[in-house]
Amino acid sequence: MEDAVVIGAGQAGLGVSRLLAQRGVQHVVLERGRVGETWRTQRWDSFTLNTPGWLDRLPGDDPDPDHADAFPGLRAWIARLDAYAADGGLPIRTGHDVTRVERASDGTFLVRARIGHAANEALNARTVVVASGIQRVSRMPRIARSLPLVGALSIHTAHYVNPAQLPPGGVLVVGSAQSGVQIAEELVRAGRTVHLSASRVSRVRRRYRGRDILEWLAMTDFFHQRAHDLPDPAMARAAQPITSGLGRHGHTVSLQWLEGLGVRLYGRLSAVTGARLSFDDDLGASIRYGDESSAAVSAQVESLIATRGLGSSAPPPEPDAADEPHPDPASVHSPPSLDLDAEAVGAVIWCTGFGGRFDYLQPDLLDERGIPRYDGIATAAPGLYVIGFPWLTSRKSGLICGIEDDARLVVDAIARHLAA
Repeated sequence: MEDAVVIGAGQAGLGVSRLLAQRGVQHVVLERGRVGETWRTQRWDSFTLNTPGWLDRLPGDDPDPDHADAFPGLRAWIARLDAYAADGGLPIRTGHDVTRVERASDGTFLVRARIGHAANEALNARTVVVASGIQRVSRMPRIARSLPLVGALSIHTAHYVNPAQLPPGGVLVVGSAQSGVQIAEELVRAGRTVHLSASRVSRVRRRYRGRDILEWLAMTDFFHQRAHDLPDPAMARAAQPITSGLGRHGHTVSLQWLEGLGVRLYGRLSAVTGARLSFDDDLGASIRYGDESSAAVSAQVESLIATRGLGSSAPPPEPDAADEPHPDPASVHSPPSLDLDAEAVGAVIWCTGFGGRFDYLQPDLLDERGIPRYDGIATAAPGLYVIGFPWLTSRKSGLICGIEDDARLVVDAIARHLAA
């Protein structure tokens, strides 16, 4: 009988395991693939984290002043997770795909896992932590089903690797959240003709008055804000503001800046008829929304500077071409359609997000979206906890920097449950 089974060896599961080990709690981590499997198999070659090193610390990490302002690349981050697991001697069983978590009449759990194609394993546990993440399953919209009827290659972000992987011709990128804008930038810089179907996503400057924007926001209650404190609860389901970690200090990204690089902008994709795609006329509204959201964050920083009397020590705002608001977004109209054949589009990349897979839990523990029902880190089943969800306890819960606080809550709850 294990005191705890942790499902998933990404950063959240590893963080919980490290703290459990420090408490001397007997546990095991079950991982379907390798440590950080999603990072290894669902990110492209040039991917970088969008948070600087000082925000990427896991539980028990010491500060690393030499890399505090750096944005880790994909391989460096995977190596970091491997080292974290090895240095902590964490009890990870890779290649264990959890297929079922069942509650027993005595309040314990039976955790079933598939090993390879034939073998299975069953473990008894007093507590279970769901840390398998919300970035595991590609979300493809229904409209994507029409594209296999035409000649273009149609893939999800999870299967994009680099520009050389794609067939000749132009590329249509559907979706303008983090992945969409970064892939569009990479492709246009590689000399490809890029069409970007945009949607309403907020953005922020990368740097402001001499610091990364996140460093300023960390001085406010921004990261500690709770979902029920938001003016509109729907904001908790919005995509993360777009920015980029590429370059020495990263850089700002906006739709109009991408257009300046040569990206052809469109509104939201609304219909597919053979090789002809139709778009909503909402491009100008999406540009305006991004500009307004960036201005609001900069105003928040200015308020902080004024309140704390930091104006004399902070340099003036730097020129940032990507943050320049559009002079007249109301005049911007999306092309109504795009003919893939006429424009020689050879590939379509669906940057339409990911979801989790939690069908190993009993149906009564899931909501209508198939997501575990939770209140903070706790679920309706005593002894079953979750971690790694956005806005779980605060804004930073879905970020690497939020793992330590939430993991400590989980481990404290496990200790109380075991004691009871």
